[in-house]
Parts: sequence; structure tokens; C-alpha cells
Amino acid sequence: MDSLVDKLSGLWPRSGVFASRTVRAGLARAALLAIVVPPLVWERPPLQAVAVAGLAALCIGIGDRYLARTRPHHHERSRDGFVVSLLTAGSVYLTWLHALAAPDITPFVLPLPIGPMVAAMLAGPQAGMFVAAASVGAGVLQGVLGGPVVFAVLLVDVAAIASMASLKDRARLVAGASSVVAVMAAAASGAAALAGARLDAIVREAALGAAGGVVTVIAALGLLAVFEALFGVTSDVRLLELANPSAPLMRRLMFEAPGTYTHAILTGNLAEAAAQAIGADPLLARVGAYYHDVGKLARPGFFVENQSVCSNPHANTSPSLSALIIAAHVREGVELAEQHRLPPEVVDIIRQHHGTSVMSYFYRKATANGDPVVEADFRYSGELPASREAAIVMLADAAEAAVRAMTKPTPPRIEECVRRVLDTKLADHQLDHADLTFADLERIVEVYTRLLSGLYHPRIEYPSFVHERDADVGTRDQPSRP
Repeated sequence: MDSLVDKLSGLWPRSGVFASRTVRAGLARAALLAIVVPPLVWERPPLQAVAVAGLAALCIGIGDRYLARTRPHHHERSRDGFVVSLLTAGSVYLTWLHALAAPDITPFVLPLPIGPMVAAMLAGPQAGMFVAAASVGAGVLQGVLGGPVVFAVLLVDVAAIASMASLKDRARLVAGASSVVAVMAAAASGAAALAGARLDAIVREAALGAAGGVVTVIAALGLLAVFEALFGVTSDVRLLELANPSAPLMRRLMFEAPGTYTHAILTGNLAEAAAQAIGADPLLARVGAYYHDVGKLARPGFFVENQSVCSNPHANTSPSLSALIIAAHVREGVELAEQHRLPPEVVDIIRQHHGTSVMSYFYRKATANGDPVVEADFRYSGELPASREAAIVMLADAAEAAVRAMTKPTPPRIEECVRRVLDTKLADHQLDHADLTFADLERIVEVYTRLLSGLYHPRIEYPSFVHERDADVGTRDQPSRP
């Protein structure tokens, strides 16, 4: 399903003056300014209204410059800019409604950090700080926030952003939500104490702040799901849901293609560790690896990890047909992922995890037959990895499969195998579009070698327990010493 940003971008003319990205960006800034200015200049003298509008324009311009510097791709910048703009406008109108309807009620009972929290979870902590600054500034300009309350609200926003911006597991989600509730209660009571309130009023403010924190967390998670569906943005919360073994496609892999499922879990462990080592997104790398081979569900028996010892359908299939069947799992995986509405970042990893690599086994098998062979017929028809996470999954997939096929794996042989996989991908230009340095690649090799050596190290061959038991028949009740 196309996101709302994709649909809206199709409404912009693609020729003439409107084809300029600068013009479109200017129109977007003007539209946001027209939305947020009315509540800020409500019932103000003309000179003050002009000053407030100028400050709002400056704030919007700074935010746009930030997105231009931190978002390399125009589509991603436009999408995140649209999200941040909506959240900023929503925060401004929330404070405006508070000023109109209930100016005497403590602001901590409202979901004040909801805009910064959602912005941080969707577009990063810097975007969350921008929304926080804009919302607090709007509150000051409208007279809702003042004195110690300004500092307390900023403290709440920063705590919410820090707690919810990076959720790598469910424990952090629970801890982050608890932190938001606790900080809102502490900030509300602290602001009341600084204002000279009595003890009973301080306790009441703390209770209201805690209630506001609970409402904020619930509302933020609900709004997060709405923004993900509308704008095609992937949050850590969504990735955590997909990493759960009870997710529909993960359960199908587990029961219909158990060998592929095991390979996906091992690949995910490798990818996550490598992403941590080079500063990429570990959660996205892990989830992308979990789903990279989901297309094998169409024909699990044609892949070696799901085959029994005496069952290999490729034995009676021509190499060219076998190559077509194997290559199809990328396309079928993309189709299956889109049917289940997986995030676009995960779909990209599925599409790119083989790139345009050669299926060397079937290519060599075809050349051994002596028939004319075209190498392009034995290449995957996917896309080259365009992100560090996709490249990490490509290398983890190939390295795990290659090391698993070794007969006597030892740490030096495993390292040699991993480096051979990397050299092959580099020589075949499969990593040309991935933003990886040679230092990153060296760290990836080190991580994969260490983890695979621990997984596939040689085992001690234990003697037969039955044979030992038969040899010791009748001695069970004998004393061990004379």
C-alpha cells in the first residue's frame, strides 16, 4: 500500500517551475507557516503578530535546514519533514486549545510530550527536539507556559525523547514508558514547589502529572501506529513486533520451512552484531535478516536447508530451470512481504539481499555439461544493496551458508571463508551502492568470524553410551573401591 506521502507527491506537477525542489520546499514551508501562525497571533496587536509570525518562520526555516542536512535522500527528507510539520502544528494547536479552554489547569495533565515522542520514534531524536522546542515556544508565546513550568516541560520533553527514541527490545519500551510517567510526576511536583504551593497541592500536581504521563504514553503509541500506516515510516516498535516469533510470517517459516527459519535466526544474530560494530541500525538489520528468505515459503523443498538426506529435486532438474526456481524466491519474498505490509526498509532488504550475484553452483553445473552458457541467465535479478543494513544481511547470509557447508570448520578456515565471501562480493561490485568503508568491512569480517567460530567449532566425538553400559553390566552395585 502506498503511503500518504507517495500519493501526495504524485499531485505535484513534474514540469515547469513546480519541478524545482526548492520551489516545492518553499511552498511546503509557507503552508506550515499558514497553519501554525493563526493560533499564535490570536488577539494580538498587529506589531506583536508580525513579530510572532517572523519567529515562527525562522523556526520553520531552521527545521527545514536541519532535515536537508541530516536526510540524504529527498523522498526521506520530504516524508520526515511532512511528519515533523504535522506534529509541530498539532503541538501548537494543543497549547492553543489549552490556553482558550482551561488556562488555569496544570499543563502536565495534558499529553504535552506526545509530539516530541512520536517525532523521535519516527524521525530520530533531533527531530523530536525540534518539535519540543517549537511546542514549548508556542506555549510561552500563548501565555500557557511561564516561569519554572517552562523548564519542567522541557525536562519532560527531553526525558520522553531519550526514553523512546531508541527501542531495541520490549524491556526498553516498558522502561521508557515508565520513565515518562515518573518524570512527568516529578516535573509537575517540582514546578508546583518552586511556585510556592503547599504540600497537598504538590502531591496533587504529582498525581496529575503521573496521570498525564499515562495518557501521553497510550496516546503516543496509538498515534505512532496511525503515522506508520499513513506515511510509511518504520519505528522500532513496529520492528519489535515483527521480530516476535509469533508474527505470522515467522510462524510460517518455523513450521513450513524449519531449515530456512534456523538459517534466518542465525543470519539475524550475525547481522545485528555487525550493525552494532559499525554503527548501523541493529534492530533493522536483525529483522531484515529474519525475513530475507521468506520467499522460500513458496517452494521450501527446493532449498537445501529444508531437504532430507535423500530428497533433492534439483538432481533431476536442468541447471537453468533450477536457477530460475532459486532466483524466484527473491521476487516471491517481496510479493509476500508486501501482502503482509512489512515496512519498506525490510522489503528493500528482501529485494537486495542477493543483489545480482551469480548462482555459482548451478552455473558451474551448467558449464560442466558442455552446453553454451550465458552467465546472465544464472544471476539474481534483484537490486544492489542500497543501505548498510542490506549489505550486512547480504554478507551474513552468504557467510553463514558457506561456513555451514564446511566439513571441518576451524577459526582460521572460517575467517578465510568469510573473507572469500567478502572478496567475491567486492569483485562482483555487489557492494558499490552500500555506504560501507573498508574499516567497516574489516569489523564485519571480525564479527562474523568470531560468532561463526563459536557456532561451528569442532565437537568432541563422544563414545557410545550403550556400548559402555553393556561392558559394565553387573557392576552397578559393586563398590568403586575395595
